[in-house]
Amino acid sequence: FEKSFGAYKEYNRWLIVSQVLLLFAAVGQVWVASFNREIFTQGINQGNTGLVVGTGLWMLLISIVAAGFQIGNAFLAVFFAQGTAWVLRTKLYRKIQTLSFENLDRLRTSNLLVRLNADVTNVMYAAMFSVMLVLYAVFMLIAAIVVTALTAPSLLWVIGIVVVVVIIVMSVVSPRLDKAYRQRQDRLDGVNARMQENLSGVRVVKAFVREDLEKERFADATEMMRKPAFRAAFYMGALAPFLAVITQAAGVLAVWVGGGQILDGGLELGQLVAFMQYLVLVITPLALLAVVMPWILRGKTSMKRIIEVMDADPTVVESDEVVPTDPSRVAGKIEFDNVTFAFRRPDGELDPPVLRDIDLTIEAGERVGFLGATGSGKTSLINLITRFYDPTYGRVLIDGVDVADMALEDLRKVVAVALQEAVLFQSDVRFNLEFGNEEANDRDIVAAAKAADAYEFIDKLPQRFDAPVARRGYNFSGGQRQRMNIARALAADPRILILDDSTSAVDVATEERIQNAIPELTSGITTLYVAQRISAVIDLDKIVLLDNGTISAVGRHEELMRSSELYRQIYDSQLGASVLPEDRGSSDV
Repeated sequence: FEKSFGAYKEYNRWLIVSQVLLLFAAVGQVWVASFNREIFTQGINQGNTGLVVGTGLWMLLISIVAAGFQIGNAFLAVFFAQGTAWVLRTKLYRKIQTLSFENLDRLRTSNLLVRLNADVTNVMYAAMFSVMLVLYAVFMLIAAIVVTALTAPSLLWVIGIVVVVVIIVMSVVSPRLDKAYRQRQDRLDGVNARMQENLSGVRVVKAFVREDLEKERFADATEMMRKPAFRAAFYMGALAPFLAVITQAAGVLAVWVGGGQILDGGLELGQLVAFMQYLVLVITPLALLAVVMPWILRGKTSMKRIIEVMDADPTVVESDEVVPTDPSRVAGKIEFDNVTFAFRRPDGELDPPVLRDIDLTIEAGERVGFLGATGSGKTSLINLITRFYDPTYGRVLIDGVDVADMALEDLRKVVAVALQEAVLFQSDVRFNLEFGNEEANDRDIVAAAKAADAYEFIDKLPQRFDAPVARRGYNFSGGQRQRMNIARALAADPRILILDDSTSAVDVATEERIQNAIPELTSGITTLYVAQRISAVIDLDKIVLLDNGTISAVGRHEELMRSSELYRQIYDSQLGASVLPEDRGSSDV
């Protein structure tokens, strides 16, 4: 747990204090046990009641002090455990915020949730038990061996046998426990993913009456987790009775050997009684250590999973020589210079390119639409502008500056995106509309809401802009969420606005109102529309037609109707007739 404690360096002195307290507690316990010899040899055997009472009082006092040391250690152990959990959870969450889309494609949401919750909790318990018990067992063992060597050296080998047997058993069981817990945590990711997917899509499940299927799929996932969890529980459960047998066997062995030595006159009864106490003091922490070892191993497994995220390097990073950028002075010209892009698989290899050899110039202030079939590369292309991903080859430039040379914060103040999935945050309407611009005032928010055709339904809410928004905005319809999504991007006051198929859930009349209102609010702003419907881009300055990751054609609607067969096919399939019948007469279609 070097990294978990290393993250808490300012409190390392308290870790040292906790272990000193543990050492004093161990010495106190052994000291109390050593008084048994004096009670028997000089007290009971000689009928010295005063010595027995006096020694008993000393034993009580030392026991109370030792217990106080243990309580202090327990307090610090809990302090460290809770502190370690807080530090890890905080740092892990902050790390997640720095990751790029490519990292998040590999580390799924369900996996990250398990790491933030279950894995951090496992490390917390491991830290607590480590502080409380690991060195306590070592201290107790050393103290008992030293005292036994001084007072009853002939019985020292009994302790040696017990320690060796316990070590052998733990060396056999520990790797199996470690493997079982590793598999359990990995499969917990699958259970969590299945549960999250099912709960998110519960409406679909119920709409198609597939509850029984989902029950079976969830049962399969939990069964996969149950098997390693059962193995871990079995090993853990078997340790306790085994250690009980070891304790009893060691006691019998000590009485047998020590009793013979007493009869032979080589050992006093008090020495044997004291040794039996030492033996208990050795076996008890070893037994406790064996019981908590699964927690420690579970924490070790979880810490590896946390470190996997903490050590992940964002795939999109800022240049060492960032070009200073004043967002307010950006004109908004965009250039794609021989851009090729492919997604990277978890093994590091690249998938086939989704974009190939893209050369495109968008002038400042232009309104440009991206059209094409699903999977043609539209969203991938605009994601390169914001540096959600970096091109595999080539460059993307804004006003002649490679976006890779711009500070990410500046770049994302320049570019605002209304993403395909209209995600709202649990708070209120105002918080969601101000999310991209902390300086936005009521006038800006109202103007953005009106341009996104969201003002009318927001104004009818009882609390208007202070109306509550449920998790992911589920108390609003899909169309309302999309319009608030667009309003959020508009309120950010960008120089480049990207609407990524952001009106797919609204009706044609609403879409037309939005298209008519946005230009009034975004005059001089470069606006990019990604759309499935040709009606969303038909009146724009330029339409870029994508086909299988390449640019098939570029031009205005009228030009494409004359020059692009693919564009005419899309138009006919969606609108059914050409707006330019005289041009259609000369076409080949």
